[in-house]
Amino acid sequence: APKSSCPADTVLVGLNYLKGQPPVLAKPDEEYPEWLWTILEPKVHDDPRKALRAKRRIETKQRIKDENFMSTQ
Repeated sequence: APKSSCPADTVLVGLNYLKGQPPVLAKPDEEYPEWLWTILEPKVHDDPRKALRAKRRIETKQRIKDENFMSTQ
């Protein structure tokens, strides 16, 4: 299994947003679910139509962001 970016018992800054709570600590890698290590991998679609649709959605979102940015310039 891949190794996490911080060792166990490291204080995870910014995750504890409630006052008066103990700090959030990283757990050992073995305590996290297996699916967590695959979350950053790109999705693999079995159906090429679904893959094409997902690609088009990403491109459309980026085009909209670009157009919105350019309209503020």
